[in-house]
Amino acid sequence: MFSITILLIGFSRQARTGDLLDDREIKDQNAPHVIMNTISSPMRALIGITGEFEPGARAGRPWNKNELLCYYAEAVARAGGAAVMLPLADPDTCAAVLGRLDGLVLSGGKGDIPPEAYGETAHPSTRPLAAERWRSECLWLRTARSLGKPILGICLGMQVLTVEAGGRLIQDIPDLRPGALPHTSPTGMEQHDVVLTPDTCLAAMAPDNRVQVTSSHHQSIVDVPPGYRLAATSEDGLIEAVESPSATLIIGVQWHPERSLNQPDWLLVEFVKHCGIIG
Repeated sequence: MFSITILLIGFSRQARTGDLLDDREIKDQNAPHVIMNTISSPMRALIGITGEFEPGARAGRPWNKNELLCYYAEAVARAGGAAVMLPLADPDTCAAVLGRLDGLVLSGGKGDIPPEAYGETAHPSTRPLAAERWRSECLWLRTARSLGKPILGICLGMQVLTVEAGGRLIQDIPDLRPGALPHTSPTGMEQHDVVLTPDTCLAAMAPDNRVQVTSSHHQSIVDVPPGYRLAATSEDGLIEAVESPSATLIIGVQWHPERSLNQPDWLLVEFVKHCGIIG
């Protein structure tokens, strides 16, 4: 596997600009070998990535944990950035954390947004996220937006952008859109094309107006939410990407660029580049 760059957030921006750089080595817990230096370039944009939340208890005490597939950090590193895994958002520290980062990625996840968040009852296939994660994603999103930080929503992250803005979701594509293409598979690596909407930020970033993407979702958004515009669709008509027309770059994609068969992925390269310029 490619090396992972995960940085702790307890450092100053001065350290990032090259004055206090230590080439400390990290080991992957699942691999016996050293995978890379903590900081390989002083000018890498710092990208915060939200993680899964798994509630638990042990000996009568909370035993919660956050986790993140290594693909995210690896893909951000390949794209020229440095990944910072984010815990649940804390209202008292959220702005301080984001103030030290150059961009935010709202990651995918194992669960679905609670249907009551968009005024519906649960479909039999819906597996609601822990309420803590749903609230956390919204807080990271709102705080980053208020600070003018670039934001990329991936799969579930795009759905967070949508529902937070007042949009709705198709709760199960195979059941509710029976003519749709396959958008997921047991491997989590379903491949299909998306068509980019002309004259959008996403289209300007892409290598072509039609691109192949890696997909793994059973839900999708119903329509473009208020405050956003259409950025891509699949051949079956489902919405695959939205973006904000505001000056701040905010893009949501229904696919998984971090799992792309071709790394570094073009979208992550452009997002990290933009974060580096703005940051």
